[in-house]
Amino acid sequence: GNGARGIQGGFAEDGVGPGHLFRDGGLRGLRAGKAQRARVVIVGGGIAGLGAAWRLARSGVKDIVVLELAGAPGGTSRSGSMALDGGGQMPCPFGAHYLPRPRADQRAVAAFLGDMGIAEGVDEDGRVRVADRLLVRDPAERVAGLGGFFEEGLWLSAGATAQDVEELERFEALAEAMIGVDDRGRRHFSLPIEHSSESHRALDSMAASEWARSQGLSGERIRWYLEYATRDDFGASLGDTSAWALLHYFTSRASLETKESASYLTWPEGNGRLVAGLLAASGAGVETGEVCLSVEPGPAGCRVTSANPAKGQITEWSADSVILATPQFVTQRLLREDPARDARASMRYGPWVVANLHLSERPTNRGFPYAWDSVIHGSKSLGYVDASHQLDRGDAKDTVWSWYLPITDSDERTARAKLLAMGWEEWRDAVLADLRRAHPNIDEVTTRIDIWRWGHGMIKPTPGLLFGGSRAKAARAMGRLHFAHSDLSGMALFEEAHWQGTRAAEEVLRSDLGIQDESLL
Repeated sequence: GNGARGIQGGFAEDGVGPGHLFRDGGLRGLRAGKAQRARVVIVGGGIAGLGAAWRLARSGVKDIVVLELAGAPGGTSRSGSMALDGGGQMPCPFGAHYLPRPRADQRAVAAFLGDMGIAEGVDEDGRVRVADRLLVRDPAERVAGLGGFFEEGLWLSAGATAQDVEELERFEALAEAMIGVDDRGRRHFSLPIEHSSESHRALDSMAASEWARSQGLSGERIRWYLEYATRDDFGASLGDTSAWALLHYFTSRASLETKESASYLTWPEGNGRLVAGLLAASGAGVETGEVCLSVEPGPAGCRVTSANPAKGQITEWSADSVILATPQFVTQRLLREDPARDARASMRYGPWVVANLHLSERPTNRGFPYAWDSVIHGSKSLGYVDASHQLDRGDAKDTVWSWYLPITDSDERTARAKLLAMGWEEWRDAVLADLRRAHPNIDEVTTRIDIWRWGHGMIKPTPGLLFGGSRAKAARAMGRLHFAHSDLSGMALFEEAHWQGTRAAEEVLRSDLGIQDESLL
């Protein structure tokens, strides 16, 4: 598209078409291709699927095939790039864009960072040590209030009343009190969430909005601040987020001693760098453009049927084991008989929009200087990250901003339909209107906007999902068919997706292949 403003761009995503073709029964006319065999077939090339491939390869398993619907692996950690004025390309994320520095006892992700060559030992605070250049540079984040004036951090002080300040301090004290361990030494709120103690699990049955009310956190400003957190990590409103999940956001990454939160690892392309690391470390063959049609578990192995619309053919795969690393709304369409169908059907997913903007120069800025992450108070968006924040680019004036919008409507189906019905020009105008509140001349410096629409961007940790039993039911293996996806954790976080892939891979190693090596769970 090329709008009236002369801004170039279009939709960048590539998975919607084939996925909907399968959903709507449009893949029936393809010819049967050849039969293929692999020791392990992994369906789904997101972080869970690639994490499973990495874990299997680590134990010496060869002959692993990953079938991926889209044109490239990575799932919601996909990245792309935009042309720069001086030639060359700037990598940028189309999804997840950072990883909090993990603790060494988060064994799976710590081992993976070691395999990537990023981990350099363990710091005195128990976290994986990495080179300083990989950590977000200061200033990390800022928020703009009325008039587009920025201040440091995510809490807007300008205009805050004494009651607002009191509510923030009270919430921070409540959250800090929950950064601790039970009598067995397990953190109350941990990553992966399976490592969390049982001490506060009753909070899962309550909505975060209800919990906030019960604690007297009723001011508009504290509610916006808390909902920024649930939108950021879960793509959900306070009403659609469990109170346990809200507190997990504020406590799970904090140090037990200092109560300080972890610093972030990031790259211009965001978690696309971690996708590349998983691909390199696993050495798995990835077949892209493969739309899985069915999975049949059997006593001695499994059969997978996949269609490739571009090649016009169907392939029958036979494997000793299959790991289904697809979200549960896809999984339930692939299985003829499924004891966990009701559990899968209960899961809800929020749509997201990510826009990458190429700017010929940074627009005018008021207040606190440019940071990595910039948030506009009161906006429905999460603001933007600057892809060149981590780089030294000399005299280069142009940059790329990645803008994030979680659509938090409780009626996800209608929100998805609206998301897909809006044209590129409408999305372009929505992005610019949001950014204009802080940068009045954004239109004049924007040359291109590429937009990615995630119809089912994130699992919502709705009240009761985390500890109500449905996740465990959906994760239970069926013979030699195993399940892995971040939604089996109820949270679309890199650490959870990677852990679920590791868990499924270790099930295959132990029960199917008889390989008993050290667990990373």
